[in-house]
Amino acid sequence: MSNYRISVAAEYDLTAILDYGETHFGLEQAILFYEGLASTFDKIAKAPNLYPAVDEIKEGYRRAIYETYSIYYIQRHEFVEIARIIRKHPSVF
Repeated sequence: MSNYRISVAAEYDLTAILDYGETHFGLEQAILFYEGLASTFDKIAKAPNLYPAVDEIKEGYRRAIYETYSIYYIQRHEFVEIARIIRKHPSVF
């Protein structure tokens, strides 16, 4: 499996993160950050069981870390769904 989809909530998170990054650090840094996140999404999709389960947060979900962000996702039948991208906050659901 190497397919992922981004949920509506995660799209909102991503937009807010990139807007903040561009405003505070410039467009180039925001693009670099996005590329790093996208690379992490690819890693998640290729090996979804590599990252720890977080059933204590929400049953069936896992968490990968990119810099100061937690990427919460769930493995679906044919793809991985990126559910949320949250900065330093363990309880998101």
